[in-house]
Amino acid sequence: MPIKTSPVPPTARILPILWLAATLAALAFAATATAAEGERLSGDEIQQQVWGHRVQGAMAGGQQYDEVYRQDGKIEGDGYTGQATIVDDRMCFDYGDGQPACYGVRHDGDESIEWLDGNEVVGEGELSNAE
Repeated sequence: MPIKTSPVPPTARILPILWLAATLAALAFAATATAAEGERLSGDEIQQQVWGHRVQGAMAGGQQYDEVYRQDGKIEGDGYTGQATIVDDRMCFDYGDGQPACYGVRHDGDESIEWLDGNEVVGEGELSNAE
Protein backbone atom coordinates (compact mmCIF):
# COMPACT_ATOMS: atom_id res chain seq x y z
CA MET A 1 0.00 0.00 0.00
CA PRO A 2 1.53 3.30 -1.03
CA ILE A 3 2.04 6.01 1.60
CA LYS A 4 -0.15 9.01 1.04
CA THR A 5 1.49 12.36 1.42
CA SER A 6 -0.25 15.62 1.25
CA PRO A 7 1.33 18.23 -0.91
CA VAL A 8 2.99 21.14 0.90
CA PRO A 9 0.93 24.25 0.26
CA PRO A 10 2.87 26.90 -1.70
CA THR A 11 2.46 29.43 1.12
CA ALA A 12 4.28 27.10 3.51
CA ARG A 13 7.30 27.21 1.22
CA ILE A 14 7.13 30.96 0.55
CA LEU A 15 6.73 32.21 4.14
CA PRO A 16 10.23 31.21 5.32
CA ILE A 17 11.72 32.81 2.20
CA LEU A 18 9.76 36.02 2.79
CA TRP A 19 10.81 36.07 6.44
CA LEU A 20 14.46 35.68 5.44
CA ALA A 21 14.19 38.41 2.81
CA ALA A 22 12.54 40.80 5.30
CA THR A 23 15.23 40.10 7.90
CA LEU A 24 18.04 40.73 5.41
CA ALA A 25 16.39 43.95 4.24
CA ALA A 26 16.07 45.18 7.84
CA LEU A 27 19.74 44.41 8.53
CA ALA A 28 20.84 46.19 5.35
CA PHE A 29 18.77 49.26 6.31
CA ALA A 30 20.28 49.31 9.82
CA ALA A 31 23.81 49.10 8.41
CA THR A 32 23.07 51.95 5.97
CA ALA A 33 21.61 54.15 8.72
CA THR A 34 24.66 53.59 10.91
CA ALA A 35 27.07 54.34 8.07
CA ALA A 36 25.12 57.48 7.14
CA GLU A 37 25.47 58.80 10.68
CA GLY A 38 29.23 58.48 10.49
CA GLU A 39 31.78 57.63 13.13
CA ARG A 40 32.20 59.80 16.23
CA LEU A 41 35.91 60.47 16.78
CA SER A 42 37.85 60.03 20.01
CA GLY A 43 40.18 62.78 21.23
CA ASP A 44 43.20 61.01 19.71
CA GLU A 45 41.35 60.59 16.41
CA ILE A 46 40.41 64.29 16.38
CA GLN A 47 44.09 65.21 16.75
CA GLN A 48 45.08 62.74 14.02
CA GLN A 49 42.31 63.50 11.52
CA VAL A 50 41.36 67.17 12.08
CA TRP A 51 44.44 68.91 13.45
CA GLY A 52 46.89 69.74 10.70
CA HIS A 53 44.00 70.50 8.30
CA ARG A 54 41.95 73.38 6.99
CA VAL A 55 38.23 73.09 7.65
CA GLN A 56 35.68 75.16 5.73
CA GLY A 57 32.01 75.02 6.59
CA ALA A 58 29.09 76.53 8.44
CA MET A 59 27.52 76.33 11.86
CA ALA A 60 23.80 75.72 12.38
CA GLY A 61 23.18 79.45 12.92
CA GLY A 62 24.52 80.16 9.42
CA GLN A 63 27.97 81.43 10.44
CA GLN A 64 30.50 80.47 7.76
CA TYR A 65 34.05 79.64 8.80
CA ASP A 66 37.40 78.83 7.21
CA GLU A 67 40.01 77.80 9.77
CA VAL A 68 43.32 75.98 9.91
CA TYR A 69 43.93 73.76 12.93
CA ARG A 70 47.69 73.41 13.40
CA GLN A 71 49.26 70.30 14.95
CA ASP A 72 49.98 72.25 18.16
CA GLY A 73 46.30 73.25 18.47
CA LYS A 74 46.71 76.80 17.18
CA ILE A 75 43.66 78.01 15.24
CA GLU A 76 44.21 80.39 12.32
CA GLY A 77 41.29 82.20 10.71
CA ASP A 78 41.02 85.26 8.49
CA GLY A 79 42.26 88.03 10.80
CA TYR A 80 42.06 86.07 14.06
CA THR A 81 43.68 83.22 15.96
CA GLY A 82 42.72 80.92 18.78
CA GLN A 83 43.73 77.77 20.56
CA ALA A 84 42.18 74.31 20.36
CA THR A 85 42.40 71.66 23.05
CA ILE A 86 40.95 68.18 23.44
CA VAL A 87 38.73 67.60 26.49
CA ASP A 88 36.77 64.37 26.99
CA ASP A 89 36.81 63.40 23.28
CA ARG A 90 35.64 66.87 22.24
CA MET A 91 37.51 69.62 20.44
CA CYS A 92 37.41 72.87 22.40
CA PHE A 93 37.86 76.27 20.74
CA ASP A 94 39.22 79.26 22.69
CA TYR A 95 39.32 82.53 20.78
CA GLY A 96 40.47 84.55 23.81
CA ASP A 97 37.04 85.56 25.09
CA GLY A 98 37.29 83.29 28.15
CA GLN A 99 34.39 81.11 26.96
CA PRO A 100 35.74 78.06 25.13
CA ALA A 101 33.17 76.10 23.12
CA CYS A 102 33.57 72.32 22.93
CA TYR A 103 32.14 70.01 20.28
CA GLY A 104 32.23 66.33 19.50
CA VAL A 105 33.43 65.51 16.01
CA ARG A 106 31.90 62.95 13.67
CA HIS A 107 33.12 61.85 10.27
CA ASP A 108 30.32 62.26 7.74
CA GLY A 109 32.10 61.03 4.62
CA ASP A 110 35.67 60.93 3.35
CA GLU A 111 36.47 64.60 3.88
CA SER A 112 33.35 65.79 5.71
CA ILE A 113 32.95 66.28 9.45
CA GLU A 114 30.12 67.35 11.69
CA TRP A 115 30.40 69.31 14.94
CA LEU A 116 28.18 67.86 17.68
CA ASP A 117 26.68 69.33 20.83
CA GLY A 118 25.72 66.11 22.59
CA ASN A 119 24.07 64.18 19.76
CA GLU A 120 22.83 67.28 17.91
CA VAL A 121 24.65 68.39 14.76
CA VAL A 122 25.49 72.08 15.20
CA GLY A 123 27.86 72.53 12.28
CA GLU A 124 29.59 70.88 9.36
CA GLY A 125 32.83 71.24 7.47
CA GLU A 126 35.04 69.95 4.71
CA LEU A 127 38.62 68.90 5.49
CA SER A 128 41.46 69.85 3.18
CA ASN A 129 45.23 70.25 3.41
CA ALA A 130 46.40 73.11 5.64
CA GLU A 131 48.46 75.15 3.19
